[in-house]
Amino acid sequence: MKKVLLVFTILIVSAIAVGAYFYLKSPSQEEVSDPTLLRIKEAGKITVGAEATYPPMESIDEKGEMIGFDMDLAKEIAADLDVSVEFVNIPWDDIFTSLVEGKVDMLISSVTILPERTKDMAFSDPYFNAGQVIIVTEDNQDIKGPGDLQGKKVGLQKGTTSEFEILNYLDEDSIVDYDNYAPAPDDLKAGKIDAIIIDYPAGLGILKNHTGVKLVGNPFTQEFYGVAVQKTDQVLLTEINKTIRDLKQSGQFKELEQKWF
Repeated sequence: MKKVLLVFTILIVSAIAVGAYFYLKSPSQEEVSDPTLLRIKEAGKITVGAEATYPPMESIDEKGEMIGFDMDLAKEIAADLDVSVEFVNIPWDDIFTSLVEGKVDMLISSVTILPERTKDMAFSDPYFNAGQVIIVTEDNQDIKGPGDLQGKKVGLQKGTTSEFEILNYLDEDSIVDYDNYAPAPDDLKAGKIDAIIIDYPAGLGILKNHTGVKLVGNPFTQEFYGVAVQKTDQVLLTEINKTIRDLKQSGQFKELEQKWF
């Protein structure tokens, strides 16, 4: 547990450092106009898209409500805008299209900031550093890092950075794609796959909710989560960055980490 906490602390410090760089590059409200923010203010509500199959970042509770670290972050952003928040559960395959087409105002769903994604949307300062990790069964002694995955069946969610990164180590034939990670832990324990590749915080969620599995090694990538908005919504983005920065400076961000991790 001490090792997990140490790795988690290192990841958060990295995210804060990179966030400071992105903040310095953020445009001011005077430089841009933003009809989306005006519409949100007039409606008194901001609509947030997420795929709620990724605890502890985002999931559905027994009441059918979306909960998680990202949901709490979205609520803080909405509170600073003085509006309510509406969550929309969207399949991962459709999540980016929903933003680009204006079906939601922003995405907070463990979205990694990637150059190819910035072509179609704008990202906030990084709020989380979530590298890729490997999960295996407790009795597995063969897999200790990505270099040990050759010839193994590896489960991951298709279209995610888990897939992009593991292709540096494996052929596509070794990959078992899932629409979401929900069935992967049971398949792992049943021997249908040999390992799961997943973002570090979601990996902790699997360890919390499933027995008989373990995390091996340290994160083998660095990946920064950001809040995504439409490219033209620069004033809204500035407000989001302000909330993220204020949460970190006030210590509230740390409280959210302790709550969910």
